[in-house]
Amino acid sequence: MYVEDEHQRDWDEYAERLTYSLNTAYDRVRKETPFVLVHGWDPRSTIEASLSVSNTQRLDVQPRRRRFTIQKQYLHARAQAADLLKNAIAERAEAHNETVTENAIEEGTQVWLFLDRVKPGYAKKLAHQWHGPFRVQEMVSCYAVKLEVAGTPYHLYPVVRISLGSRCV
Repeated sequence: MYVEDEHQRDWDEYAERLTYSLNTAYDRVRKETPFVLVHGWDPRSTIEASLSVSNTQRLDVQPRRRRFTIQKQYLHARAQAADLLKNAIAERAEAHNETVTENAIEEGTQVWLFLDRVKPGYAKKLAHQWHGPFRVQEMVSCYAVKLEVAGTPYHLYPVVRISLGSRCV
Protein backbone atom coordinates (compact mmCIF):
# COMPACT_ATOMS: atom_id res chain seq x y z
CA MET A 1 0.00 0.00 0.00
CA TYR A 2 1.27 3.45 -0.89
CA VAL A 3 1.40 5.96 1.96
CA GLU A 4 2.03 9.58 0.98
CA ASP A 5 3.69 10.83 4.15
CA GLU A 6 7.32 9.79 4.34
CA HIS A 7 7.13 9.45 8.14
CA GLN A 8 3.87 7.50 7.79
CA ARG A 9 1.87 9.84 10.01
CA ASP A 10 -1.18 9.34 7.79
CA TRP A 11 -1.24 5.59 8.46
CA ASP A 12 -4.39 5.84 10.61
CA GLU A 13 -6.31 7.00 7.53
CA TYR A 14 -5.50 3.73 5.77
CA ALA A 15 -5.52 1.29 8.71
CA GLU A 16 -9.29 0.78 8.84
CA ARG A 17 -9.59 0.14 5.09
CA LEU A 18 -6.55 -2.13 5.10
CA THR A 19 -7.91 -4.16 8.02
CA TYR A 20 -11.28 -4.54 6.33
CA SER A 21 -9.67 -5.65 3.05
CA LEU A 22 -7.46 -8.17 4.84
CA ASN A 23 -10.40 -9.57 6.79
CA THR A 24 -12.55 -9.96 3.69
CA ALA A 25 -9.84 -11.40 1.42
CA TYR A 26 -10.97 -14.84 0.25
CA ASP A 27 -8.51 -17.68 0.93
CA ARG A 28 -8.51 -20.25 -1.91
CA VAL A 29 -7.19 -23.09 0.27
CA ARG A 30 -9.56 -22.73 3.23
CA LYS A 31 -12.49 -21.45 1.11
CA GLU A 32 -13.20 -18.81 3.75
CA THR A 33 -12.10 -15.34 4.81
CA PRO A 34 -9.74 -14.91 7.80
CA PHE A 35 -12.48 -13.04 9.66
CA VAL A 36 -14.85 -16.01 9.35
CA LEU A 37 -12.17 -18.39 10.56
CA VAL A 38 -11.54 -16.30 13.68
CA HIS A 39 -15.04 -15.05 14.52
CA GLY A 40 -17.34 -17.50 12.74
CA TRP A 41 -19.29 -14.84 10.81
CA ASP A 42 -18.66 -12.41 7.96
CA PRO A 43 -17.90 -8.75 8.71
CA ARG A 44 -20.75 -6.46 7.79
CA SER A 45 -20.71 -2.99 6.32
CA THR A 46 -21.30 0.02 8.55
CA ILE A 47 -24.98 0.28 7.60
CA GLU A 48 -25.62 -3.42 8.12
CA ALA A 49 -23.93 -3.35 11.53
CA SER A 50 -25.73 -0.22 12.75
CA LEU A 51 -29.17 -1.25 11.48
CA SER A 52 -29.43 -4.72 12.92
CA VAL A 53 -33.07 -5.75 13.05
CA SER A 54 -33.77 -7.98 16.01
CA ASN A 55 -36.64 -8.83 18.32
CA THR A 56 -37.36 -5.85 20.52
CA GLN A 57 -39.95 -4.92 23.05
CA ARG A 58 -43.28 -3.36 22.15
CA LEU A 59 -42.11 0.12 23.19
CA ASP A 60 -39.44 0.14 20.50
CA VAL A 61 -41.74 -0.58 17.54
CA GLN A 62 -41.39 2.75 15.69
CA PRO A 63 -37.55 2.93 15.64
CA ARG A 64 -37.44 -0.76 14.75
CA ARG A 65 -39.79 -0.19 11.81
CA ARG A 66 -37.62 2.73 10.67
CA ARG A 67 -34.44 0.61 10.88
CA PHE A 68 -36.19 -2.16 8.97
CA THR A 69 -37.24 0.18 6.14
CA ILE A 70 -33.75 1.69 5.91
CA GLN A 71 -32.21 -1.77 5.78
CA LYS A 72 -34.73 -2.83 3.13
CA GLN A 73 -33.89 0.27 1.06
CA TYR A 74 -30.18 -0.48 1.50
CA LEU A 75 -30.61 -4.06 0.25
CA HIS A 76 -32.73 -2.80 -2.65
CA ALA A 77 -30.03 -0.25 -3.57
CA ARG A 78 -27.34 -2.96 -3.47
CA ALA A 79 -29.43 -5.21 -5.73
CA GLN A 80 -29.98 -2.33 -8.17
CA ALA A 81 -26.25 -1.55 -8.17
CA ALA A 82 -25.46 -5.20 -8.91
CA ASP A 83 -27.97 -5.20 -11.79
CA LEU A 84 -26.56 -1.97 -13.23
CA LEU A 85 -23.04 -3.35 -12.99
CA LYS A 86 -24.09 -6.56 -14.73
CA ASN A 87 -25.79 -4.56 -17.52
CA ALA A 88 -22.76 -2.27 -17.90
CA ILE A 89 -20.44 -5.27 -18.24
CA ALA A 90 -22.73 -6.82 -20.86
CA GLU A 91 -23.00 -3.55 -22.83
CA ARG A 92 -19.24 -3.06 -22.76
CA ALA A 93 -18.68 -6.61 -23.99
CA GLU A 94 -21.19 -6.08 -26.83
CA ALA A 95 -19.57 -2.78 -27.82
CA HIS A 96 -16.15 -4.43 -27.86
CA ASN A 97 -17.39 -7.38 -29.91
CA GLU A 98 -18.93 -5.03 -32.49
CA THR A 99 -15.63 -3.21 -33.06
CA VAL A 100 -13.50 -6.36 -33.30
CA THR A 101 -12.81 -7.40 -36.86
CA GLU A 102 -12.16 -10.95 -37.92
CA ASN A 103 -8.55 -11.64 -38.80
CA ALA A 104 -9.25 -13.15 -42.23
CA ILE A 105 -6.19 -14.94 -43.55
CA GLU A 106 -6.48 -16.05 -47.19
CA GLU A 107 -4.15 -17.29 -49.89
CA GLY A 108 -1.71 -14.60 -50.95
CA THR A 109 -1.91 -12.49 -47.78
CA GLN A 110 1.22 -11.72 -45.81
CA VAL A 111 1.38 -12.87 -42.20
CA TRP A 112 3.72 -12.65 -39.25
CA LEU A 113 4.52 -15.91 -37.47
CA PHE A 114 4.75 -16.18 -33.67
CA LEU A 115 7.51 -18.53 -32.52
CA ASP A 116 8.17 -18.62 -28.80
CA ARG A 117 11.39 -20.62 -29.15
CA VAL A 118 14.34 -18.66 -27.82
CA LYS A 119 18.02 -19.52 -28.15
CA PRO A 120 19.62 -20.76 -24.91
CA GLY A 121 21.06 -17.92 -22.88
CA TYR A 122 18.65 -15.27 -24.18
CA ALA A 123 15.89 -13.71 -22.12
CA LYS A 124 12.48 -14.66 -23.49
CA LYS A 125 10.89 -11.29 -22.80
CA LEU A 126 13.56 -9.48 -24.82
CA ALA A 127 13.64 -11.92 -27.74
CA HIS A 128 12.03 -11.31 -31.11
CA GLN A 129 9.12 -13.74 -31.21
CA TRP A 130 7.27 -12.46 -34.29
CA HIS A 131 8.99 -13.55 -37.48
CA GLY A 132 8.29 -12.79 -41.09
CA PRO A 133 6.51 -11.57 -43.05
CA PHE A 134 5.57 -14.76 -44.89
CA ARG A 135 3.15 -15.12 -47.78
CA VAL A 136 0.35 -17.70 -47.44
CA GLN A 137 0.82 -20.23 -50.24
CA GLU A 138 -2.34 -22.27 -49.66
CA MET A 139 -5.05 -22.93 -47.10
CA VAL A 140 -4.54 -26.51 -45.87
CA SER A 141 -7.67 -26.42 -43.69
CA CYS A 142 -9.70 -23.82 -41.86
CA TYR A 143 -7.13 -24.03 -39.02
CA ALA A 144 -3.84 -24.41 -40.94
CA VAL A 145 -1.99 -22.65 -43.74
CA LYS A 146 1.09 -23.44 -45.81
CA LEU A 147 3.62 -20.61 -45.89
CA GLU A 148 6.16 -19.76 -48.58
CA VAL A 149 9.45 -20.25 -46.72
CA ALA A 150 11.70 -20.75 -49.77
CA GLY A 151 14.26 -17.99 -50.07
CA THR A 152 14.02 -17.00 -46.39
CA PRO A 153 16.64 -17.68 -43.70
CA TYR A 154 14.04 -19.56 -41.63
CA HIS A 155 14.27 -23.35 -41.38
CA LEU A 156 10.80 -24.38 -40.31
CA TYR A 157 7.99 -26.65 -41.38
CA PRO A 158 5.82 -24.61 -43.76
CA VAL A 159 2.41 -25.78 -42.45
CA VAL A 160 1.39 -23.85 -39.32
CA ARG A 161 -1.78 -23.18 -37.34
CA ILE A 162 -3.62 -19.97 -38.07
CA SER A 163 -3.56 -19.04 -34.38
CA LEU A 164 0.24 -18.64 -34.63
CA GLY A 165 -0.06 -16.08 -37.40
CA SER A 166 -1.12 -12.47 -37.48
CA ARG A 167 -2.07 -10.64 -40.64
CA CYS A 168 0.30 -7.91 -41.86
CA VAL A 169 -1.45 -4.59 -42.00
